[in-house]
Amino acid sequence: MKTYSQEFKIKLMPWLAATALFMQMLDGSVLNTALPAIADSLGENPLQMQSSVISYLLAVAIFLPVSGWFSDKFGIKKAFLFAISVFTLGSFCCAMSGSLLTLSLSRILQGAGGAFLVPVARLAVLRVSPRDQYANVLSFMVLPALIGPLIGPTLGGFLVQYASWHWIFLINIPVGFLCFFATIYLMPKIDSLGVPAKFDFKGFLLIDAAILFLSAVSFSENIIGNFSNWNFALIALAFAAFYYFYARNRKNAIFNIAMFKIPSFAIGIAGNIFIRIVGGAFPFLAPLFFQTALGWTPSKSGMMMIPMGIAALFAKTFAAPLILKAGYKKFLIGNTLFLSTFILAAGFIGFSTPLWVIVVLYSFIGMANSLQFTAINTLALIDVPDKLMSRANNLLSVSFQISISLGVAIAALLLAKTGGIGFVAAKQNVLLEAFHLTYIIVSAISVIGAALFIFIPKSAGTKIASIENNNI
Repeated sequence: MKTYSQEFKIKLMPWLAATALFMQMLDGSVLNTALPAIADSLGENPLQMQSSVISYLLAVAIFLPVSGWFSDKFGIKKAFLFAISVFTLGSFCCAMSGSLLTLSLSRILQGAGGAFLVPVARLAVLRVSPRDQYANVLSFMVLPALIGPLIGPTLGGFLVQYASWHWIFLINIPVGFLCFFATIYLMPKIDSLGVPAKFDFKGFLLIDAAILFLSAVSFSENIIGNFSNWNFALIALAFAAFYYFYARNRKNAIFNIAMFKIPSFAIGIAGNIFIRIVGGAFPFLAPLFFQTALGWTPSKSGMMMIPMGIAALFAKTFAAPLILKAGYKKFLIGNTLFLSTFILAAGFIGFSTPLWVIVVLYSFIGMANSLQFTAINTLALIDVPDKLMSRANNLLSVSFQISISLGVAIAALLLAKTGGIGFVAAKQNVLLEAFHLTYIIVSAISVIGAALFIFIPKSAGTKIASIENNNI
């Protein structure tokens, strides 16, 4: 069997990581377009399908803190093979699901693999690349994160309309096998950095308990009965408080509390939560809005996501110089208001709205989202010292996953409370009103983020790294 040189394997490593990342990002963007069809196949209300989205995002958030320690303990190659295997197996189980419960459970398995894919892939690339090449290799890895959502909704629409929804998961299987065997033969040798610190199991349990009870807010109306959402939220806050007192003096804590003494990091995490809630709500709402309220086909609905993806890619070309020229404070306040204004405008789309107006509007939303994510991620990490960077990056990723799942849950709850409670049986004009009110409230949520950004210190970003590489 042919063997390849270490130098050749190092050159291929960004491609291998990008392929795995593309598989994960494509899967997430394909699903939203297919939700109405999956609901019809499983005999469910489309509004109740948010559990299939949230369960995946929640699983990623729960297992994400383990990925760094797991890679150090068992090696990056084994961790990457584990991630690909679990994600691919989860995809197969999703395709075989015959009920919403089995689909949600399969998505949890898929999410457990997805939690390892991105951080382990990024770690592998950074470990084999010279520091002066970080900008190039990370920029290359960002592309799948933008291309996946660009083609995902369209691909999902065509698969649902001309094949079946099962294929949105089955397409992951050949890609997974390709990545698995490519990793075995083509991943370069990566030296260990030594024995990792003892895993903070107590801290992990406290963090996961907080995440689980916070996520119960999303599911409580469907599966927990009359137990108040506020009760779950208070229990989540209690576990978070327990973790604070537990971890404040521990050096091996999963999330070092000292990070929050850095103003840009604290504001970046808080702002990221509100911005990502909007980032989770909008992609969930858009396909449902087009298909149920406006009566569009899945393929037409999916194609409407293309302008958002193209605009997001275009925004990458001028994001860094624009942020540097304006400064983090002015840029984030202005762009947040810009984004909320266009989401508000989406609340007035109706049956008579010209298609070109919708295309332009969604393009601006895609552009603003891309700029926002680039700026907020960089703000959060820009002043973090090297010794805390891996933990800060993990916490940012966890807040991202939790916020996205909360965004989906809040969007579904708002849609139900504003008139879409019957959903399938509701008349289109009632659904249209429900979506309009939901878009308006989601727009207001994003404004809260703008208020937080007022407190960004002027010194934030003086240690500028590579802004354009922090989009994911």
